[in-house]
Amino acid sequence: MSGLYVGVDLGGTNVRSGLVDGEGNILCRDKRKTLARESAETPVRQIVDSITEVVCQGKMNLSDLTAIGIGSPGPLSGKKGMILRAGNLPHWINFPLAEIIRERTGVRTWIQNDANVFALGEWWKGSGRGLDNFFILTLGTGIGGGAICEGKLLTGFNDNASEFGHMTIDYNGVQCWCGQRGCLEMYSSATGLVRMTLEAVANEHIKTPLSAYLCKPEELNSYIIYTYAKEGDDFAVSMFDKAGYILGIGIVNALNLLNFERVAIGGGLSRAGDLIFEPARRALEERGFQSFNRDVSIVPAELQEDAAILGAVRMVIEKAEE
Repeated sequence: MSGLYVGVDLGGTNVRSGLVDGEGNILCRDKRKTLARESAETPVRQIVDSITEVVCQGKMNLSDLTAIGIGSPGPLSGKKGMILRAGNLPHWINFPLAEIIRERTGVRTWIQNDANVFALGEWWKGSGRGLDNFFILTLGTGIGGGAICEGKLLTGFNDNASEFGHMTIDYNGVQCWCGQRGCLEMYSSATGLVRMTLEAVANEHIKTPLSAYLCKPEELNSYIIYTYAKEGDDFAVSMFDKAGYILGIGIVNALNLLNFERVAIGGGLSRAGDLIFEPARRALEERGFQSFNRDVSIVPAELQEDAAILGAVRMVIEKAEE
């Protein structure tokens, strides 16, 4: 695979871009604020400036690029190149992002869901290398998922497959922002961990230093809970154990449906390590079909911030070859 590409990881907070060759080597990088809440135009300008910056760093011109790939929050339509509606990009509704970036740069541009390109990147150069059936989930403010089935990205009929975070775990459970109840991300995301911690402290009158945050709940975050867990606070450890075990139940559901051979976990909360991985693996052992899940592994994602950049490039390489 030859050529030069730019992969863009678009988030509500930051835009990350990389100049990448056809073998998946990142030659130059750029990171800047998205400024998504200012206007519809501002994040477009940030994306174009970021693309231009990595091209300039590489002493190239935009005309030297083969294609541009963008991983964006959804829901979106990759086929139409359109952001349908993204909560952290509030000015973009039915927004033709691919066409606009193509017009501004003169380079063919495709978009895809950010979790999907994360999966492609990890499958190409990270924890899913060499596998035909691979699943990855990202634990952050919410939970994203991406699936490789028989060596192909699973996108669904309108590019919105693998909404893993909105798998129902408890149909009478906590109200989710999506309108449903009991979604996985209400329990096993970073915000879900915080919610469960505050709820348990308030309702169970547990003795823990985390009780102090009942008076200032807006100051509590997953890293603080992690810090107490690493220091040996049993209650903080139990909160991670609950979040990780529920995550494992969700993984079992995904395995029962699509029979992956490996599951990778990335995102900020994955940095808690065994606090999350051990209960997830325990749930797989206790609740999974041992006849076909005994060889499934749950592993950390390897590429972290580079995964979406590389996945966006892998996506456009495949598009260009169609």
